[in-house]
Amino acid sequence: MTTSYRIVDEPRPGALATLAVDPLWPLLAIMFGGAWLSWPWFALNAFAIGSPTRRREAAVAVGGFVGTTVLLVALLWLNRVDVLRGVGLTYAAVGLVVWKLAVSYWLYVLQGRTFALFQHFHGATRNGLLVVFAGYFLGHRLLAALGEIDSFGWVLRLVLR
Repeated sequence: MTTSYRIVDEPRPGALATLAVDPLWPLLAIMFGGAWLSWPWFALNAFAIGSPTRRREAAVAVGGFVGTTVLLVALLWLNRVDVLRGVGLTYAAVGLVVWKLAVSYWLYVLQGRTFALFQHFHGATRNGLLVVFAGYFLGHRLLAALGEIDSFGWVLRLVLR
């Protein structure tokens, strides 16, 4: 009979391990590219490093999009019923930015613990700088094109940005 010792936080990387990056890169992606790049990247990275909290991290990423949509709809409704106008609406929209940064930082903290162990036991990871740059330069064009489709595209653009 063979028994094995397993550390609860120990990463269990799979076939995606070659795509693993430091969680700093998806965190920077929220700042330079937007949620459309950052949150799916965090979820992919959770599976790449074999994070024991990968399902929670994926749920937080999905919840980030849901929460952004709810906040945006609330702001649009408050504007429609004349509760928020002009500068007040602009200041209230800062809440969207705070929400997106808070979700991203939560994902960063969740993934940081496992990433340290992954890096220690499994070695080298990829550099995410090119993805962040591509997200910055291409993301503006893609989201602008999405916003030109119709009013739903405009709302979708705000959620993904």
